[in-house]
Amino acid sequence: MTDSVPFAPWTCCAQTPGASPEPAAVQGAWFEAQVPGTVAGALRARGEWNHQSPPDIDAQDWWYRTSFAMPSGDPCMLCLDGLATLAEVWLNGECVLNADNMYRSYQVDVSTKLKAENELAICFRSVTADLKKRRPRPRWKTNLVNNQQLRWLRTGLLGRIPGWSPPVPAIGPWREVRLECRPVRLSEVKRTSVLDGVDGVVRFQARVASVQKIVSARLHVGGHETALHIQEDVISGELRVPQPDLWWPHTHGAQALHAAAVWIETESGTHEFPLEAIGFRRIEASHEPGFALQVNGERVHCRGACWTTHDIFHPGGTGESLMHELMLARDAGMNMLRIGGTMNYESDAFYRLCDELGILVWQDLMFANMDYPVEDAAFNANITTEATQQLARLAQHPCVAVYCGNSEIEQQAAMLGLARELWRNVWFGEQLPALCGQHHPGTVYVPSSPSGGVLPFHTRTGITHFYGIGAYLRSLRELRQADVKFTSECLGFSNVPEPEAIDEIMGGLMPVMHHPRWKQRVPRDTGAGWDFEDVRDHYLREVFGVDPVTLRCFDMPRYLELSRVAPGEMMARTFAEWRSGHSRNAGALVWFYQDLWPAAGWGIVDSSGAPKAAYYQLKRLWQTRQLTLTDEGLDGLHLHLSNESADSVEGFLEVQLLREPNVSVACHEIALKVGPRALETRSVDEILGSFYDVNYAYRFGPPVHHAVVATWYTAERQVLSEAFHFTRARDPEAQPMAAGLLQAVAEALGNGRYRVTLKCERFLHSVRLSAKGHLPADNYFHLMPNRPRAVIFTPRTGGAGMLRAYVEALNMMGEVPVELSPSPPSPV
Repeated sequence: MTDSVPFAPWTCCAQTPGASPEPAAVQGAWFEAQVPGTVAGALRARGEWNHQSPPDIDAQDWWYRTSFAMPSGDPCMLCLDGLATLAEVWLNGECVLNADNMYRSYQVDVSTKLKAENELAICFRSVTADLKKRRPRPRWKTNLVNNQQLRWLRTGLLGRIPGWSPPVPAIGPWREVRLECRPVRLSEVKRTSVLDGVDGVVRFQARVASVQKIVSARLHVGGHETALHIQEDVISGELRVPQPDLWWPHTHGAQALHAAAVWIETESGTHEFPLEAIGFRRIEASHEPGFALQVNGERVHCRGACWTTHDIFHPGGTGESLMHELMLARDAGMNMLRIGGTMNYESDAFYRLCDELGILVWQDLMFANMDYPVEDAAFNANITTEATQQLARLAQHPCVAVYCGNSEIEQQAAMLGLARELWRNVWFGEQLPALCGQHHPGTVYVPSSPSGGVLPFHTRTGITHFYGIGAYLRSLRELRQADVKFTSECLGFSNVPEPEAIDEIMGGLMPVMHHPRWKQRVPRDTGAGWDFEDVRDHYLREVFGVDPVTLRCFDMPRYLELSRVAPGEMMARTFAEWRSGHSRNAGALVWFYQDLWPAAGWGIVDSSGAPKAAYYQLKRLWQTRQLTLTDEGLDGLHLHLSNESADSVEGFLEVQLLREPNVSVACHEIALKVGPRALETRSVDEILGSFYDVNYAYRFGPPVHHAVVATWYTAERQVLSEAFHFTRARDPEAQPMAAGLLQAVAEALGNGRYRVTLKCERFLHSVRLSAKGHLPADNYFHLMPNRPRAVIFTPRTGGAGMLRAYVEALNMMGEVPVELSPSPPSPV
């Protein structure tokens, strides 16, 4: 078997639309370009990209070219995994392919077209020029994009959404381009795996092309194998795997994956074709009155975020940065990521890592908000091929649990007042679910996000997009009234990043919120007279009881400190309700995971992969063994202990009433055992045994305590989870830290890792740890008086060097350096 033929370095050149009908006519300066990659990525690499005045790359034609030598005598297939978008492929001056769908892959047999020396060129025609063509008008218009004709093009919307996307559209060979020359080749591979009772069943089908006669073909899965049926150029068969270990989301179990391969024997030898590892799991959904997922018979509370892309200039999505970002998601307790219809289908590497890490994927098809012309025969055929290819690819990954037809099309139509029969067309209502059932059985199909109920965006029925806490400025007290069953996007805030990212945004200028460099990157809904910074300010007042405008005018550093914490506090309180015993919520995905550029964007992780405060605040609410606290008004406070694991947890539950800085007003604990897959609710008043007005609901006098602190311990007195409730909203005024009150010591663990142990004689609000080149496992936490807390730091890169860390807190003036212990490394 021959590997892919090596290409010479690719180069790129811009042309006036239509000026160069063929490669020989191209005139202009060529420059180096990465493939896979985009025009924007190539320009950035040359230092020619400026977010403040970006080039209009949609307005030009773009030519790519490379060369290669004549390969071996085996048949050769030119494979193009993704071309964005209106592409012509030329080989040695001959056009061998016209493509018009960014999300389709193409294969061209070029065996008879090769020479001793070959030139491969790809032209990407101007999107702007194509959008000027006369086409039928839509039944409705959307503010999501500026040009309604984008509904006709199967191209990415990222970069073309003015309200919140950087102006970086995908143009170019964004996925791999390769020339495969092999004596035996598989194509149109279709493989599914389902559970039949307790047994796994794998079905396989593919076309095979071989120079020599095929003698036999066999499918191997783990330690099992079966012969495949050969009929002309198609091989197919079914393999039953008795009682396989099951694949689980990481919050509920292990990720059993079974190696798989196809072996084809010809007259000259045996050829192995590795397949994606197989995971057997059973996915089921209940739709009434809301939406909930079951995995292997167990109800799963789905939590996580809406995935964006780790680099909008290179949306192909591979490499170490992808691993870093998915590991962050897994470590935060996320068990689901949604790829929304405004994004792009992800790379094979993304789904493979989600398989290995135990992260479920909610997969939208790439349709959003617009009235797509599905009744047009050519367009329908195009998207049918697109969907068929993507489903066949994704069916090989157990992580993919839910397919969704689109993002916000039903909501868009309903909010514009259109009749119900116009909300859902035949493609999303009939054709697409049939394709999903055919090509990826064992998954759940949802026609639109949101959908269900009298109106698709109602919160109590179906799937909703919940921005009650967020854009609609509702109170936390309305959460139970909203009764959100499943929200596939929610809690959008302008999340302030760390100071290093702010420096990058401002280019070294003083950070001021009204500066154009800052405001350009604050997300907004197109046409709205407010942005999501206004939303954050509203909740900053609710959390800390301060006026954000006054604070911003006279103390910008303090405004930024509180603004980092406030959104995550609101998200954490919301998830505390949704994970409580009083809620029927079955899932919530934050909008969104990672910023698309350095910004105070919606992301809980910034564009460089550094977590923001909200990431850590949510991480403490997303764990498998979780303690949450809810305010029940005149009934006091309730504690909710969730154990999603398959094992019981024995330990202790402690409740302490704290008056700052370090006075324990009351402290009681009980022994308890929480069973497997169980959720228990306890009253704080019951544990304390006396009336303390724990949530300051009766207000017979000034509160005698500032905070209620609940701690769930293991039987070995290890902290499993903590929960805090503050009696009043207030700014925790910063006080000087006397020498010796705070101890911060780092101990080297080897491989660039450190354990930092903190201990303070007084309560600290929202402790912030910073260390250039290192990442803390926890951050923005409250530190109890005289209770040591250890935090592991890991290097972000191989050359992070010695740890230089600092400690800050909202109620502490200045920062305290972390001392490095001279002791030898401790075993981990």
